[in-house]
Amino acid sequence: MKRYILIFCTALLALSLSGQRQEVIASAGGYNAAGGISISWTLGETIIPTFKAADNSLILTHGFQQQLIVTTIEENLFELVNVTVYPNPASEILNIRFEVPLDGEVDLYLLSQKGSLVRVDIIEAATVEKQINMQNLPAGVYFLRLIKGKLSNVYKVVKL
Repeated sequence: MKRYILIFCTALLALSLSGQRQEVIASAGGYNAAGGISISWTLGETIIPTFKAADNSLILTHGFQQQLIVTTIEENLFELVNVTVYPNPASEILNIRFEVPLDGEVDLYLLSQKGSLVRVDIIEAATVEKQINMQNLPAGVYFLRLIKGKLSNVYKVVKL
C-alpha cells in the first residue's frame, strides 16, 4: 500500500512540475542559430542561453526564457472616420460632425470628470452630424466616448 501511495505522489509531483513555466519580460535580447544549435538571450540577465539540437530532440536551458507567442492582427474592414467635436467649450449644444456618413451605428457615452455616466445614446448609420443638448448639465469637464465595434475614441469636452 505504501508503494502505491509513493508512486501516486511521485507521479503527481512530476505532473505538477512539468506544467510550471518561468518567464522573463525584457526590453532587449536576441536569438542565433548555427550548426544545429540555437541560442537565445535577454538583456539584463547574465548568461541565460538555450541550446537546441537541429531536430529539437535536445533542449538545454537554464534561467528564465521568454516564449515565442505568435498572434494574428485583425484588420479593420472599414476606413477610419475623422470626427470633429465643436464648439468646445460648449454652453448649450455640442455638435459631433463626421467627415463621411457612418457605415454603421456608433455608441455614444458622455461621462463626468469623476467617471459617472451622464448620457448614453446611439448615433445611427448614415449620420453626418449629431447634436447633444448640454443645457441641463452643470458646468465642468466631460468626456465624450464614441465606440464603433472595437474602435473607441474619447474627447474632452468643457461645459460652460
